[in-house]
Amino acid sequence: MEEKDNKLKHRLAFGLSVSLFFVFSLLIFGPLSLYISGSDDLWFSFNALLLPVLIVSGIALVILTLVTSLPTKKFHKILCCLVFGVALGLYIQGNFFNIRYGSGVLDGSKIVWSDYTTYGAIDSAMWAACLALPFAFVMVFKKHWRKILMGVSAAIVLIQVITLSTLIIQNNDKINKITYDATREGIYDLSKKDNTLVFILDTLDEEYYQNFKNTTKQDYETKLSGFTEYTNTLSTGARTIIGLPAMLTGEPYKKDKFYSKYIEDIWNKETVFDMYDEKGVDARVFTDSVYFGKGAVNTVKNVVDKTRSSDSYKAMSKTMYKYTLYSYLPHYLKKYFWLDTADFNAYKGDNTYSSANDPKFYREYFENDGFNYTDEYDSAVRIYHLAGAHAPFNLDRNGEKTKNSTVEDQVEGEFFNVFKMLDDLREAGKYKDANIIITADHGDYMYGQHQILLVKESGSDTGYETNDASMTTFDLPSTLASYVTDDYKSYSTGITFDEASKNEKPNRARYFYLNAGDNAESRIEEYKCTGHASKKDDMKLVDCYYVNGGKIDEYKLDTELSFTGDDTATMYCTEGFGHSTGFRTPLRGPHSQMVIPIEKIPNDADNLNVYFEVYSVEDETPCNITANGEEIFNKTLSNSLKTNGINLKVPISLIGDDNTLTLDFNFPDIDESELELDTNKRTITISFIKFKIYAQ
Repeated sequence: MEEKDNKLKHRLAFGLSVSLFFVFSLLIFGPLSLYISGSDDLWFSFNALLLPVLIVSGIALVILTLVTSLPTKKFHKILCCLVFGVALGLYIQGNFFNIRYGSGVLDGSKIVWSDYTTYGAIDSAMWAACLALPFAFVMVFKKHWRKILMGVSAAIVLIQVITLSTLIIQNNDKINKITYDATREGIYDLSKKDNTLVFILDTLDEEYYQNFKNTTKQDYETKLSGFTEYTNTLSTGARTIIGLPAMLTGEPYKKDKFYSKYIEDIWNKETVFDMYDEKGVDARVFTDSVYFGKGAVNTVKNVVDKTRSSDSYKAMSKTMYKYTLYSYLPHYLKKYFWLDTADFNAYKGDNTYSSANDPKFYREYFENDGFNYTDEYDSAVRIYHLAGAHAPFNLDRNGEKTKNSTVEDQVEGEFFNVFKMLDDLREAGKYKDANIIITADHGDYMYGQHQILLVKESGSDTGYETNDASMTTFDLPSTLASYVTDDYKSYSTGITFDEASKNEKPNRARYFYLNAGDNAESRIEEYKCTGHASKKDDMKLVDCYYVNGGKIDEYKLDTELSFTGDDTATMYCTEGFGHSTGFRTPLRGPHSQMVIPIEKIPNDADNLNVYFEVYSVEDETPCNITANGEEIFNKTLSNSLKTNGINLKVPISLIGDDNTLTLDFNFPDIDESELELDTNKRTITISFIKFKIYAQ
């Protein structure tokens, strides 16, 4: 029997079975299952991971099969038993034997490995048993040990195949997620024939523009020759998270779904950019990637599927297997493969556009010697979302970077540089034939509803006019469509700026959506305006929209909730949380509070660990946090928390019979009198991105 088993085909069969067990556990099931469970922290796609995994696994399987099969007799037997033992240890470690270290998440927090000596001893004993088990089979089951090891190998591989298939089916949204990147490609490239330029100057209120006209030494009427200034323009919404997507697509956000789903849906509908793509117009929108969905890929030429880029393969090959080894190796080897999930971001390209960096935008424009005029395409549309009058102010009146600026300096500097770009068009002989719009995503005063709108259409290059017609930037998509086709009525309002300006009805009904409220009352307020956009009294509240319909769900442990666009965490905020800006939710004033009803707490849990990911700390300030009245945190907050976050350990003994956790954030340096103010007018202390609670 021993002689038969030593034949090459039998050695290959045995070597293949234990090698497949090893390779599938570590190189296939490991990275793919870890991706599904941690995809929220990984920017690349499952599909980008799949091909490299299959290639690496295929090569490893061939090599390991040959290594275990070519030797004969005892050497072959020892090698196969070792591979089986290691594979079994990897399988048990990765799926059943890991514990939470530190915060329980790879967030950059240091792990004090010496605190886990007892666990390390137990873990080492488990590995010793796994390595010894196949040799024990050899001694106990002398005739059938090969069949037993091959059968166990096949059974565990089958279990992992079924488990992985189930995970893929149950997490289809994570498997098919796409990360979009708005690149800087073609940012200064225009057509030699036909151009449309839209400058969206963030927060540029009409009042700021009036002040600019009254104080500037620039000859704005000459620089803006051919423009019409519309002094009664209502924004689509405020702030940017609401206003910008609505003015690009004509679809407002009403919190009837998560914000990420809203963004995905509005780009999956027919937009003006689909029409541009069909007609061969090179349209590029330079704003932050968060405002794009799948439908923008390819139709908006600078929006790309980041998950299919070469950067994603670099992240996978250099970091994903390190992540897998950290999860699957024994305790005493883990420290050599410890990483922060933020390490994956190191492999993102540096060509992503940011609307918050105007000094870079203008500097690179001048370094490029202005626009490039190309005959690569007949028509170009360029939409530039710039910081405008948005703080922090970092432009002086000559449009150059500075640290000490004011909103007046900033606005003056923005127009100084925009005027340079308009002069570029004049010098190239492209100004008269270009459509140019200078506008904002929202205003700044009152609700932020009254914004600048300056429009120059093709063929116009003389004079400067003002018009007080009832305008709305919901008309932007139909206006952009009208520059290319007569069939523009199906886009947004179906009304162009030119048509609206000639409307004989002086008080056209327009709508505005405000990101309002605080704490669990965070909402979208819908206003109807039939008067002048500058008058708060002409804004009539007609509806309110709440996340989750205003309902508070019981919190399920290990669920990650957001303080950003989807805003899923604020249902538990009862005091001192401002409304989400889309990128963060700030805590304001001397006291903030969360009340979290927990669905179920395991009977064997000793503590609840609460983790907050931090966006920023405004100023170093002392903070104490209590859990159901007992102090669990007392430190001075600083921006080092952006790396490690806040980790709170809450003893189960503090949780009452109703399973409710009340967290109070107290900031003793903030004057108690601020509690009399509206939440959103109090001093910002710290801003959160997301939070998660797990049992330990």
